[in-house]
Amino acid sequence: MLRHRLSRLLPTATTLTILSAPAFAQDLSPIQTMLETVEAALTGPIGIAVATLAVIGTGFMCMMGRLNWGWFASVIIGIVLIFSAGTIVDGFS
Repeated sequence: MLRHRLSRLLPTATTLTILSAPAFAQDLSPIQTMLETVEAALTGPIGIAVATLAVIGTGFMCMMGRLNWGWFASVIIGIVLIFSAGTIVDGFS
């Protein structure tokens, strides 16, 4: 049964691979531009302002006893990861 499926699948897969070669040449620059814009927003002035407000808000809530310090530490670690993501990824490449 498995041989019968493979004997039908192999020619079909080969044909689809040969015919789909031009589809791999598509332009992905709009997606790249969008992702670069999101990255610039998260690590640029907008991201700095949001991170500052997050630290102020969570610090104030911890000071008033409405939030535990574990959540505050999670916010700080998240901010560190967001702003150091580029360096971390560059280290892998």
